[in-house]
Amino acid sequence: MYYLRYAGFQHVYVYDAYVMKSESQAQALKSLIDEGFVTYTDWSHRAYPYSISGTQVSAYQDCITRFGRDSLWQAAIDIDEYPFSPKDNQPFFVQRAVKELSKSHPAASELTMQNYLFLGKPLDDNKRPMLMDRIWRRTHGPANPLVKPIYRPLKVRHANVHHNHLAHGHTVNFAVDLLRMNHYWGARLQNWGDDTPEIIEKTQPDNLMKPIVKILQDCASQCVPSSDYLYRKQWN
Repeated sequence: MYYLRYAGFQHVYVYDAYVMKSESQAQALKSLIDEGFVTYTDWSHRAYPYSISGTQVSAYQDCITRFGRDSLWQAAIDIDEYPFSPKDNQPFFVQRAVKELSKSHPAASELTMQNYLFLGKPLDDNKRPMLMDRIWRRTHGPANPLVKPIYRPLKVRHANVHHNHLAHGHTVNFAVDLLRMNHYWGARLQNWGDDTPEIIEKTQPDNLMKPIVKILQDCASQCVPSSDYLYRKQWN
């Protein structure tokens, strides 16, 4: 949540599709809910049995239906997906990327982020609580065509996972140096075991996240993870 705030998201709608009650994120998110940054929806009634249409797409559609008029743009992303700009690590970089691409493509109603998989066994270090500080290898380029969208909710006819069905406008991909999706699969491809030669061959080191990790670590240590603090930390 703090990473998304740093990236420039002004509000987050969390759809919590837990199966066991102990997996619920409601208590962990309480402070962000109370301050108004997060709107929480218990989606457990759609969690089991899981299906893409019944669990995931239905959550995206519900968010557009209930909250679409509150935003000029929305993004539909999963908990292991981090929008990232390789050339801009300053606060609110997502806002600048959306502004840049939408200005050059004014008829676009959907802007899509290409999918870079971060793979390999995560570093086992209690001093690295953030997922993005534990996996530092990624695929050489976009891993597959499974993009994730940032879209104008009032221009969407029906939600979908990778490309919405649009009522108006068209879709444009972000250039990967402007905005991409860092997708943290970790050790999934090696069945959660140790790294394999195949995984090493598929990936390359990528340390571009380090400046943001450092800023968020400093925020956490000072217990002031606010937008105002991010600005002061970055610029003073």
